[in-house]
Amino acid sequence: MDERHAALRVLPAPAPAHDEHAGRAPAPRPGATAAVRVHVVGEDPLARRGITALLEGHPGIRVTGESEPGPELLRALAARPPHVLVAHGAFAGDQREALAFGGGDLPLLVLGGPARTDRAGRPAGGHLPATATAGQLASAVVLAAAGYTLAHGPAPAPAGRRSAAAPIPPISPVSPDRLTDRECQVLDLLARGLSNGEIAQALTLSEHTVKTHVQNLLHKLRLRNRVHAAIYAFESGLRPPAARPSA
Repeated sequence: MDERHAALRVLPAPAPAHDEHAGRAPAPRPGATAAVRVHVVGEDPLARRGITALLEGHPGIRVTGESEPGPELLRALAARPPHVLVAHGAFAGDQREALAFGGGDLPLLVLGGPARTDRAGRPAGGHLPATATAGQLASAVVLAAAGYTLAHGPAPAPAGRRSAAAPIPPISPVSPDRLTDRECQVLDLLARGLSNGEIAQALTLSEHTVKTHVQNLLHKLRLRNRVHAAIYAFESGLRPPAARPSA
């Protein structure tokens, strides 16, 4: 894994805040078969278009629109509420109005730029470096929609303790090279939020075969469940099967 991504970690999202905008609820979290709806925001139109192009190619993710910060963004969120707001790092304006949409329950995922923290030093929304791959971005969107936050560095220490400088280990030490090409394809689609039935349809397989592939890859990677598999896919960069040397 690239050293630039080694310090990324996945944290549970904090409980949503309540404010005067609480009556405007965002879209509910997607279920097993619903696509994750994403709105892209940023001051640079080329960066917005690039992020949109990366996400539009992923099954299980649907871009509902893109806009600049300001009134246009709030109108777009009200018209088509997304599950996740993806912001380009150049978006340096005040994000409180957008985040207050739906009572502060709209996950924010920032791509590029410095990582932001709140007054308590906790991660303020998810953050990805500008070097993130398309697969990592897609996995991060799915994890954000599920209530997780991506952040840099070691996890905050419990109250009364000093923060340790030791790096956070990856969720699994097993290399993705252990997986077959088909298992890589299944892992890729699983990390994008697809159900076993949707993966079976995408790969022209039976649902029973997909279930077997999922069980095998979880066993090989020493992972407990599909959420851990999605985190692993993010950390490993979702290595494309085509990059594997032929046997």
